[in-house]
Amino acid sequence: MKRRPTGKLLCLILLLALLCGLLGGCGEAKAMASLSFAAANSINEIKALDGREVTIVGYMATLSPPDGKYMYLMNLPYQSCPFCIPNTQQLANTMAVYAKSGKSFSFTDQAVRVTGTMKLGHYSDDYGYEYEYRIVDAVTETVDMSTVGKKYALWTSLASDGVVGEIYSMFDYLHFVCQWSDYLLNYTDENGQAQQAYMYAGDVLNFLQEDAPYGYKKETEEGYFDELIKRVRAVSAKELNDLVDILNKCRKVRDRALDDLYTEKYTYDADTDRFKQTNYDELYDLWFEVYSEFTVDWLNQWQL
Repeated sequence: MKRRPTGKLLCLILLLALLCGLLGGCGEAKAMASLSFAAANSINEIKALDGREVTIVGYMATLSPPDGKYMYLMNLPYQSCPFCIPNTQQLANTMAVYAKSGKSFSFTDQAVRVTGTMKLGHYSDDYGYEYEYRIVDAVTETVDMSTVGKKYALWTSLASDGVVGEIYSMFDYLHFVCQWSDYLLNYTDENGQAQQAYMYAGDVLNFLQEDAPYGYKKETEEGYFDELIKRVRAVSAKELNDLVDILNKCRKVRDRALDDLYTEKYTYDADTDRFKQTNYDELYDLWFEVYSEFTVDWLNQWQL
């Protein structure tokens, strides 16, 4: 025969049931999630955090809006603007962080710990950057750098030199020479109307010979990658061999893309008034392989 609960036991059971209800169910309370920039490259991992409180450590990009309503958090210091996937407005290795309603962030060049709520959904901000998730209702606190080891000192030296930002710009160039038939030129017609048209092969050659801000003469010269590697070696002669290996792979991709261009491996479609690279898909794969090795494997390893 089953025994009925005593008065004290019955009160305890009712109290536990009440606490479970207040907590949204026993065992259902979720702890704050520690997020890394490497994990942020996986949309599946981000989806699992939708609506949860998260924390991540990084640096504020100086391009972050002056009013401080939101900021761009990056995993390296001294960067003037967020990183993007080449030829797009999609953020890469950068987290958009929004302050609580009525609050704002004050810029600092110190590392900060961000705590807020992960929110999924396509968003386009005031600068035109696009992303599928962001951290909202966030607060920040300065990180005590005395707890960070030798690797941080190496990272700071590399970032402050500016070579990381230049390498990222190099990938814009590399994407251009590998996928130039996708690029559009903006121009004004005889009626004063703004127009767009796909690039001709001659336009591409002009860009590669142009020494202006939007030209790629420097990147196309033979010694360009040697100079990048020299700057990396100046920061550390031994500890950045993996980055040097990536740069040497990028050099080979550039040489292959330029060889295709110079030997006219492309066709022209008069109906669409558009050129098409013969090895378009292969060149994209070569670019994407080295780009992923840099952004996903190498850049994301630097996490405070």
